[in-house]
Parts: sequence; C-alpha cells; structure tokens
Amino acid sequence: MKNNVVTKVAIIGCGWLGFPLAKSLLALNYRINGSTTSKDKLSALAEKGIYPFLIDLDGENPVANMQQFLSVDLLIINIPPGRSVTDGDLYLKKLLYLKTEILQSTVQKVIFISSTSVYAENNAEQKEDSVQLAQSGSGLRMLNAENVFKNLPHIQTTIIRMAGLIGPKRHPGRFFAGKTDIPNGLAPVNLIHLNDCLGIIKKVITDGLWNAIFNAAAPTHPNKKEFYNLASEKLYGKSAEFIEEKIEFKIVNAEKIISKGYQFKHPDLMDCLQTNALN
Repeated sequence: MKNNVVTKVAIIGCGWLGFPLAKSLLALNYRINGSTTSKDKLSALAEKGIYPFLIDLDGENPVANMQQFLSVDLLIINIPPGRSVTDGDLYLKKLLYLKTEILQSTVQKVIFISSTSVYAENNAEQKEDSVQLAQSGSGLRMLNAENVFKNLPHIQTTIIRMAGLIGPKRHPGRFFAGKTDIPNGLAPVNLIHLNDCLGIIKKVITDGLWNAIFNAAAPTHPNKKEFYNLASEKLYGKSAEFIEEKIEFKIVNAEKIISKGYQFKHPDLMDCLQTNALN
C-alpha cells in the first residue's frame, strides 16, 4: 500500500510561479526537485537547496533523467500551453509523454496547474462543476490537458484552475496604460495574487485535498475600467479609456477552496493596487 504522506515533491516548470513555490515548500521541509529548460538557471535552483534538473519536453524525444526527476511522492505540473494551435498540439504531446513517465514512476499524487480559461464567457458565475466550458482556443486546450491527468490509475490528481496571475514582475498596469477605446470596460476581472497561488497549492498539499478541482481567483471582481485605470496610474502615471459596456464576461467563484478553510491573503484586488502589493 502506498504511503499518503508527501515528503518529496517535483515541480516541472520553475519559472514565475514554480520557483517561489519551490522555495516556499522548502521552508516547510519538503525535498524539492525542480526543472528548468535553461542551463543558466540550474545554479539558481541549486543555490536555494532545490535539486536542479534540465528537462525540455519537446513531445518527441525521451528525457534521459526523467525517472530520477520523478522519484518523488508528488508532482506539480506547471507548464503553460502556448497561444497558437500548433503550440496546443505540441503541448498535448508533451503532457501525454509526461503521463507515460508518471505511470512508470514513484509519483502517488499530481497537482496540475490549469486556468480559468476553461470556462465559457457566458455572462454568469462559474464554479468547478460548471457545464459551461470553453469550446475553442486556449480554454479547450487546457480542458484537454486536464483530462490527460484525470483518473490516472493509483494516482490522486488535484486540478487548480488559476485566474489571471498578478504579483511581482506581473503588474496589471502594463496592459492598457495610455490606450483608448478599450472594449468591455464594465466586465468583471478574475485575477489572483502570486501569494494566494502559493497559499492554495500549499493548502492542497498540507490538508490532503486530493481528487478535486479548485478555482483559484480572488473573491472580489472589480470591473476592468476601475481596476486597470488604477493599475495604469500606479505603474505609469496615466490612465486608459474604456468603453462603458458589459458584453461577454464570467465571474470565477472560489468559494470551494474557501470552504476548506483557505483565507485569501489578497482578497481585495483594488486594495492590492492601493497598497503596492504587486511590487
């Protein structure tokens, strides 16, 4: 019988989210294997106490050290899908290859970092059991990716659907400053701060919230006009001009993870901007 205690974790994709996640889990005394596609980043991982692996999933060629990387209890998959159709095809090949390797490894649990792009823009609130799902584009690619890791034999998989990511080096003010006639200005935004991304992942691990799907989005949803105007002013000292209309939108509901006892560190997105929590 497999042990349910997680002590060794592998994070595939140690970038903007994965690297601080690795450091955060190290502080909780987990042993961490971390992957990067850049030789230049190996030393940065090692300096923090992360066991570094150079892994580039191209969807075609086997990775020589993959089973060593996967000699863990938990694998956290944090790989972006790309934007084009070609990127999506390659992305699925990468994940299918990774699935094959997982099934040959010691991995008992998987956390797959997905996106709230899986939900349709149907002018409604979206919960984890929604049947209004994306039918094309990046959302459909993420749904197909989720399905790769659902129902793996003898492995518990939890999917975390992240909203738009904000935090250090991802300031939302960079999107619209100085622009005019921006559509859908009254539509609500769905965003999450890096600190809450880390907090929710750690909550899943420490509380054993397996075989589940969780939305990860701040519980406040200001409209695009008020949020991005303030963000632009904070970053560049100039605002943007939005069309006051509300066309296609969704509101991502994160009550499920809150009901498990998670308390958002940055629940108020406007307050994030006012207090410079994005620097």
